[in-house]
Amino acid sequence: MSKMKYNSKSKIIVLKPSLDYDEIVDMVESRKVKLFQTLLQKPKRSDIHIHSTKLFFEAFLLLSGKYTADFIREVDHTITVDKNVKELIIDGQTYPILQKKGVLSKLGPSRKNKVRLDVQERLVIENEDDIAFDHHGKEVNLSYKTTAKLIEKYPKRILDDNKDNVKKPEITIDGAIKKLVSKLKKPAESGIKSLKEDVKINEILEVYVPIYESRLIGPKKKIKLLRIDAVRKKIL
Repeated sequence: MSKMKYNSKSKIIVLKPSLDYDEIVDMVESRKVKLFQTLLQKPKRSDIHIHSTKLFFEAFLLLSGKYTADFIREVDHTITVDKNVKELIIDGQTYPILQKKGVLSKLGPSRKNKVRLDVQERLVIENEDDIAFDHHGKEVNLSYKTTAKLIEKYPKRILDDNKDNVKKPEITIDGAIKKLVSKLKKPAESGIKSLKEDVKINEILEVYVPIYESRLIGPKKKIKLLRIDAVRKKIL
């Protein structure tokens, strides 16, 4: 039996840029030669110019959840008993001594015998994790906890004011949840019985990250695109 608790509505958050336009241009200028450089040729800085630099707000989906499983599994345990013990009797069930064979019989403890018990174990597993996707739906390494610390209440109206520059998620909330649940659940154990599991989605964040895209034109009119995360101050 499994249960899933979640509100499919995401919390929309817009992050505030940590870089201004001049800082973005400086980063582009410092990187533009390397962007066009090849093993055989290194263009001059003057041969590359910035055609345009635009600010976009790209959606990242961050989900946090918890998985709990309560189940019984069948296992066998080997226990050590005194050498003069010939068998164990538990609740009317008889467990014989394991017979040692060949060289192995000389390697074991001289005063002990072993018995294999077929038993059932009750396990409770709890696993909390998070997952993040870029606006294309590709899983990315973006920590939920770290990103949550960056969140500032930046006016959501900025999305309305920049409708043409907003990149909404291409993956659905349900699709993202399925991937999180798959990550939360551990591989199935063998011999599982009476499984009770519960999945709780703690929070779904639709985080709009300011990304600057610079269109560069280099030698022979080749075009390159340089993308900068204006929150983490990182070239993507």
